[in-house]
Amino acid sequence: MTWIQTINGNAFDLLNPRAEDVDFSIISTVLGRILRFGGHTAEPYSVAQHCVEGARAILHNTNNRLTAAVFLLHDAHEAYIGDDVTPKIEALMEFARPFGNDLRQAYRNLQRRIDSAIFIAAGLPATLPDSVWSIVKEYDIRMLRTERDIFMKPILKPWADAVENARPVVINHFTVYNTESAVWWYMDACKDLLPVFEKR
Repeated sequence: MTWIQTINGNAFDLLNPRAEDVDFSIISTVLGRILRFGGHTAEPYSVAQHCVEGARAILHNTNNRLTAAVFLLHDAHEAYIGDDVTPKIEALMEFARPFGNDLRQAYRNLQRRIDSAIFIAAGLPATLPDSVWSIVKEYDIRMLRTERDIFMKPILKPWADAVENARPVVINHFTVYNTESAVWWYMDACKDLLPVFEKR
C-alpha cells in the first residue's frame, strides 16, 4: 500500500500524486501539527510557522513573490510523508551504504514527485529554476540557524558547517504560534502568495 488516508478521508497516492488530490487546508492543518527539530525545542514550534516566517523574510528582503511562494511550499510534502530530521536520514544512509542503496536520493525523488503535484495545484510551475531553489535553500538554512539559536538549548557541539556559518534571519518579535494560529497564518499566506487563490 503506497497511499495514505488524509484528514478528509480521501486517499493520496505517494507514488502517483495528483494535483487534484492536493488540498491546501489539509496541508496547513498537518504542517501546523508537525514540530520542527523533532519537537526538541523549548516550546512546540511548527513546520507551518517555519514556512510562513521564511516566506515573509524572503518577501521582505527580495520582494520576490515566486520565491516566497516556493519557500512557503518547500516542506508541504511533509503533510503527506511526515518530517524526518536530517540526522535520522544521515544515520539511515550509514546503515544503507553496505547494501549500495542511495536512500537519500530515493527519498528526495519521492519528495520531488509530491512537490510537483503540490506546485501544479498551487498554480506554480512543476519545475522551477535553480536560481529559485538556491534562494530557498539559503533561507532554509538561515531559518534553521535562527530557530536553533532562539528555541533550543545552547549547543554542546557544532552542527554542520553550513548551519554554523549561516547568517541568521532578522525577525522582529519572533514568538511561537500555537497550533491553531500556525494553521491560520499558513493558510493566509497560501491565499496571499499562491496563484491558484487569485482565481477564487
